[in-house]
Amino acid sequence: MRYQSMKDQNKRLSVTIYNDKFGLVKEERKLYSEDPTEEIQYVDVAKKIETDSIIISGIHVLELNFDFDLVSKAKLLEKYLDEIIYIQDKKTKEKLAIRLLSVRDGIIGERVDTKEIVINPEGELVLPSLPAGLIAKPALLWKVPRTVLDQIINVSYLTKGISWDANYVLNLNDGEFQFTGWVSINNQSGTTYENAEIKLIAGEINRVEDIESIYEDEHSYRNDELVVYNSVEPSFEEKSFADQHMYTLNRPITMKDEQEKQINFLNVSSGTYRKLYEVNRYSDKPNISIEIDNTKENKLEIPLPKGKVKVYEADSDNLLEFIGEDKISHIPKKLPIKITIGKAFDIVCEALEVDRYKENNLEFIEFHYNIDNHKEEAVTIKVEHQFYERDWEMIETSHQYEKLDSNTVLFHMEMKPDEKVVITLQYVIDHTIYIKNKK
Repeated sequence: MRYQSMKDQNKRLSVTIYNDKFGLVKEERKLYSEDPTEEIQYVDVAKKIETDSIIISGIHVLELNFDFDLVSKAKLLEKYLDEIIYIQDKKTKEKLAIRLLSVRDGIIGERVDTKEIVINPEGELVLPSLPAGLIAKPALLWKVPRTVLDQIINVSYLTKGISWDANYVLNLNDGEFQFTGWVSINNQSGTTYENAEIKLIAGEINRVEDIESIYEDEHSYRNDELVVYNSVEPSFEEKSFADQHMYTLNRPITMKDEQEKQINFLNVSSGTYRKLYEVNRYSDKPNISIEIDNTKENKLEIPLPKGKVKVYEADSDNLLEFIGEDKISHIPKKLPIKITIGKAFDIVCEALEVDRYKENNLEFIEFHYNIDNHKEEAVTIKVEHQFYERDWEMIETSHQYEKLDSNTVLFHMEMKPDEKVVITLQYVIDHTIYIKNKK
């Protein structure tokens, strides 16, 4: 006897979703049968299940098969080659019996009554029954010792085709910001998860992927149905787990197959930010960056999962305008948030080497940064100069600097409206050390 277990027997369902397009499904089901059974058809599993990841507890399984030969028009007709099918007239409901000869280039059949060959006959196709081997949903088929079922079982498995991303909206207004975060869950795994407990893992999990599976994921069909939840209360509880970060949704949700769902998880208002203009030796226009302190004083001090940030700013009419976007990587708690949104129009910069000469094994270099602020407001400028030469030593600079690492120094200054500044630096390269090391 075959026993069929369906998702309506679930006592508990939870799904843990990872950044890299896979998830861990955990189900608790009640099995009950009046008669002894030796086969269990466990249906409503994900079509993209990884069969080598299945864990079953609560019952002894002797053999496991994954049946995924799902019903489709082409497969149905192929199963009925050289068999009798019927063509039904939509108006009269009369049926014409034909023996199916080919389905390769349309339907070709032989009339049972006259033996005439018909090609693509008009009408509804009527098949006597569902052929053996075809199923309506993906299913696991277990061989078990013959027994009467009355127990709770737990089944878990990994599946591809389910993923989550974070996306953010940052609104700037008079030196303050509003920061909103959304979790976007995309279910392309081939099944629906009803009333599921949801956990999200932020971090990098090592996975072994084959080229074929990567290709299938990148070219999977998407038909997104957008469902938006908006709440001023936190939707997720965050905590560290196994060197990653876990976000647990505070309510069960239903994720339909071929659906994208967005859930609000972050709402911060009245925080403060800094707008900076960044220059390096290749800049002709400074990069515009927004920096936000990730601190309690700034309504934050939280880890942020990687995602895209869209930035808006209020204009003179107090209407929000889109001013740029950037991607952030995973940001640990307390580390600042930095977003680059574009290049400045009214600030011009020029970086040039003005002098280079040698004396014995010493090489002297002078470098200038010419910066013009044509804005009608003061700005903060950061100039990052990188040394590509080894064994350098600073001789003189026009402004104070901070040494970031062995090859980088940073100049940080305030510029007034319509001010022009020239940053100069002179340094020397000692080639004596290089010559000794070469020998």
